[in-house]
Amino acid sequence: MMQIVKEKLEIDEVLEKKINNLLKFSNIKAKLENGNIIHILKTNIAYIEPHKLEINGITYLFFNECEIVYINTLEKYISFNELENHIKSHKEKFTNKIQNEYKNKRNYVDLVY
Repeated sequence: MMQIVKEKLEIDEVLEKKINNLLKFSNIKAKLENGNIIHILKTNIAYIEPHKLEINGITYLFFNECEIVYINTLEKYISFNELENHIKSHKEKFTNKIQNEYKNKRNYVDLVY
């Protein structure tokens, strides 16, 4: 029987500081979740699960000592320097979507009454 061991991976202090500053200056509240190291006992197989940050339904994945930020999966990525612009552009799209849904809902209610 395989035994799987999951250990918390502490986020690098410098990376955490960068992310927290970016969130603070962008006026965004989000929770940063630590990654994990997953070992299969009696093998040399291990997987490093990245640190996660979710904003407006988008999950940003970070690895310690890495300047690349992955978006939702490990297939699409941007550099850490582009992260602020990416968050701002998607924040505006998300806000516009909510406003449009509210307007459509209000127009529907006006038509009903």
